[in-house]
Amino acid sequence: MIENIQASLEIRDASPRDIPGILKMVAELAEFEQLSDQLVATEVDYQESLFGDRPAAEALVATVSGELVGYAIFFSTFSTFVGRAGLWLEDLYVRPSFRMAGIGKKLLKSVGAIAEKRAAGRYEWCVLDWNQNAIDLYTQVGGEILDEWRIVRLDRAAIEALPEK
Repeated sequence: MIENIQASLEIRDASPRDIPGILKMVAELAEFEQLSDQLVATEVDYQESLFGDRPAAEALVATVSGELVGYAIFFSTFSTFVGRAGLWLEDLYVRPSFRMAGIGKKLLKSVGAIAEKRAAGRYEWCVLDWNQNAIDLYTQVGGEILDEWRIVRLDRAAIEALPEK
């Protein structure tokens, strides 16, 4: 089975026609991460964010025999310490029935190749502390888990209230 998947696997830039499939997989990821209540994105949001006049992010998709089975969404960052742009991998997702076939690793490496081509100073992402399969993959490819860093977030309501604080 894995050989058949690998033989027909394609990693390519996402296109606008992929948006419904990407959004469906985002919903699957939200469910997996027990965050479905936070998913508010629409196809219009993705159209604007990935393919609008000022795209906020880029995406690669993985297909097997033409079927969308995974995606990676990433965007540019900047490190003041390194003094150059980097890439942030926002999401890496592979549908459950296609996991353990090397698709996630291939997506991870494909974004890494983009980072290398752009001479990125860093290639970074987060992982949930309970997602051991992902942690294993990331450490296998040389990723360093930074235990001392914590994510700080302001949601839309907090951003709007910030001037009043």
